[in-house]
Amino acid sequence: MMECITCRDRLIASDRIDLKEVLASTGMFYDFEIDVALEIIELFLKDGEKTGYYFYVLESEGRAVGYVNFGPTPCTVASWDMYWMAVRKDLQGAGWGRKLLEMAEKRIFSMGGKNIWIETSSRDAYVPTQIFYSRNGYELFSRLPDFYDTGDDRLVFGKKTGRIEERLKGVRCESVVPK
Repeated sequence: MMECITCRDRLIASDRIDLKEVLASTGMFYDFEIDVALEIIELFLKDGEKTGYYFYVLESEGRAVGYVNFGPTPCTVASWDMYWMAVRKDLQGAGWGRKLLEMAEKRIFSMGGKNIWIETSSRDAYVPTQIFYSRNGYELFSRLPDFYDTGDDRLVFGKKTGRIEERLKGVRCESVVPK
């Protein structure tokens, strides 16, 4: 039986604990990276959208099981960054990451965003992430060698939002089963 998953566009206090577990479940993030993600969550819970951060959260049985965090890139006219995205490990591969990405893209587009940037690692563990971004229309725009560590480059994927306008018609944050 498939669990019922809903989506909401706000964080609640209990998300901090749930999303820490989600981030850890992926096996992708170092502890210090999870700490940074949690700092952003805490800041948003305290100050809301005046922080410049936006969120969509996947929820199942009252617990957060995935999320995306994004916001306008400081000192730019119309560029936005996708800061964090994670789906609980046992729910990966079912289309929830794509759904989160599409909802964030639609929100960015509706708020006048023109460019979306996503940073990721070049480590072998991140190859599926890189493929995911490519399959969702993102192009690799830059590679900064040894950025995170020796042999661990920073990859910057990007997308012009004008390309996604048609694809995103009808995308909503609601209870759905991804295709």
